[in-house]
Amino acid sequence: MKTAIAKWGNSLAVRLPRHLAEGANLTAGSPVEIWVENHSLVISSTRPRYKLSDLLQKHKAAQQHGETDWGQPMGDEAW
Repeated sequence: MKTAIAKWGNSLAVRLPRHLAEGANLTAGSPVEIWVENHSLVISSTRPRYKLSDLLQKHKAAQQHGETDWGQPMGDEAW
């Protein structure tokens, strides 16, 4: 498929056709990474990577809950 580069303020832009965006699971605001490789522009979707230590950084002891007793195993569960 061919398309054209458009001017967007002081930058350039490429409009992604709907079927390509859906095929790459992209929506408005989706984070992407862009780089040049062998004189070609490459666009790749990215997903945030979280570390457990970062997620638990704001965790407070008061938010810690005890274990829940679900009773004796029933059926073929492996406890």
